[in-house]
Amino acid sequence: MSNSFAANGAIKKLQRGIVNVVTAPVEVPKQIRAYWIAGSEKTLHISPWLFCGFMKGAWMTPLRMGSGLWDVVTFLINLPGNGSSLLKPEYVFDEWPKRKKGVVYKNLWD
Repeated sequence: MSNSFAANGAIKKLQRGIVNVVTAPVEVPKQIRAYWIAGSEKTLHISPWLFCGFMKGAWMTPLRMGSGLWDVVTFLINLPGNGSSLLKPEYVFDEWPKRKKGVVYKNLWD
């Protein structure tokens, strides 16, 4: 184990692991929001988009939790190299879906 990883990376990896295990369920509303935004740009019928967002969130939740558990269990070992995360983004809140500026969103009341 390299000294630089032992000093800095192990604690960061342990923190990231704990945060990802705790916040993994946030993937569901995050993905629903992402698909809601994508669907509202294209059509008035967003129900399929919401369902797809829910399914992707349900898929990403155990992936993020597993990545967090991996980080917690292996925080003293430099795996994968440089202490990087198994998932991108590293944290669920790093890339929160936002509406694009200047885009007209369709809704049922127009």
